[in-house]
Amino acid sequence: MHKALVTCFLALLVVLSSADTAAQNRPSTPSKGTTPTGTVVATKSIEPRLALVIGNAAYRTAPLANPVKDARAMSRALSDAGFTVISREDASRKEMATALREFGDMLKKSGGVGLVYYAGHGVQIKGGNYLIPVDASIEREDEVAYASIDASQILDKMQSANNRLNILILDACRNNPYASGSRSAGRGLAQMDAPVGTLIAFSTAPGMVASDGQGENGLYTQHLLGAIRTPGIRIEDVFKRVRSNVRRDSGGSQIPWESTSLEGDFIFVPALARPVAQTNAAASSAPVDRITEIPVPMPKVGDTWTWQTIDLFSGSVVRRDYTGTIKRVTANEIHFGETVYDSSWNTLRRLRDGKVTATWSPARNMFDFPLRAGKTWSGSSVYEDDVFKSNHEVSFRVVGQERIAVPAGAFDTLRVEGHLRYKTSRKDGKGSGEGTGTWRYWFSKDVGRYVALEYEETNWKGIINRRERIELVSFSRAK
Repeated sequence: MHKALVTCFLALLVVLSSADTAAQNRPSTPSKGTTPTGTVVATKSIEPRLALVIGNAAYRTAPLANPVKDARAMSRALSDAGFTVISREDASRKEMATALREFGDMLKKSGGVGLVYYAGHGVQIKGGNYLIPVDASIEREDEVAYASIDASQILDKMQSANNRLNILILDACRNNPYASGSRSAGRGLAQMDAPVGTLIAFSTAPGMVASDGQGENGLYTQHLLGAIRTPGIRIEDVFKRVRSNVRRDSGGSQIPWESTSLEGDFIFVPALARPVAQTNAAASSAPVDRITEIPVPMPKVGDTWTWQTIDLFSGSVVRRDYTGTIKRVTANEIHFGETVYDSSWNTLRRLRDGKVTATWSPARNMFDFPLRAGKTWSGSSVYEDDVFKSNHEVSFRVVGQERIAVPAGAFDTLRVEGHLRYKTSRKDGKGSGEGTGTWRYWFSKDVGRYVALEYEETNWKGIINRRERIELVSFSRAK
């Protein structure tokens, strides 16, 4: 077995070990303003934030229903979030180019965070993405590049500004009205690689088509507006939430996509001083108690949890549900399904039909109770089964308190982030591989487990080959 195959095995091993625990187990107030077309809305924020918002709908061929309404709503949301907004509606090619130049010059001067949002027709030609102005007169494939705006021009403007962080949002994957008779025009938009410090968000997966929508806003922007206005969630989680909601509401036919190489954190709306639940009115008025620490859980035989596993890498598709119950508890071990843990929920061994099939020595130290904000720990362990032996080095940090909503409800948790370096080899000497991984999990004292866990792995080629999220669906504690 060569290195790639060994690493593929380890990718599965690491995630299954993480999933196994589940399976068996940004301060000023921005000024508000309206954003009619052509208006620059000045707002207040600590770090400069600048946005260019374009909504094109009044096409002579194939007009659209929602882009202008989407752009207006997005301008309001971004202004409320501290952005200075340059807005254009039903823009010609000259107007789009002028606005982009204005945006680039202002971003280069101000620095900070830059964001471009475009809603309207966009086409893919020969692997390139082009945003179509409303005055475009395109009858041949080779005319597209001269009558539209190449999306890569936006990235070039952002890169030349040398600012901290950039976001490009393209709600432009509607049906291509210029594809008839074309040999190179593909469905939807082509995948784009995000430069360092940039996130590119597509309203649907590369090569796929998004609906213009039937409501006040398009489906993608509808959910994006809600996520942007949610206090305290990181930009990565904004788009995860959007993806999940759009996938659900479209019956799986539209799955948003992102390409990212962000190195810093960003939050659209700062967290509330005292977070509140957003899942129901009764809970929303209740104060949230500060979590000083979470002690060692005290599980009982009969405690049961059900989780769902979501494959974020392929588009947040629920891959499986798992329900597990504690079968036995001793002074040093917790027997949960076919996995045995130590008293702090760190994996010791896996079983099949009562026989040991894999071991961790010592137990991999994902949890170190009591958990309290700022606490750090690290550890090393060796995984071994009949075929593979793997050395793992892990480190973790409790980031702080966070309220999180999952299918089982809203919970006050401590968020923990971790890092992994691994090296695995076959026992017969036929291959080895190494890589890295990251964890993020939210642990609830009331649940006695984490209510959500995210894992991402980078293989020996430096390629992210696994992204998963595990969410609590339900739980019951034995009396």
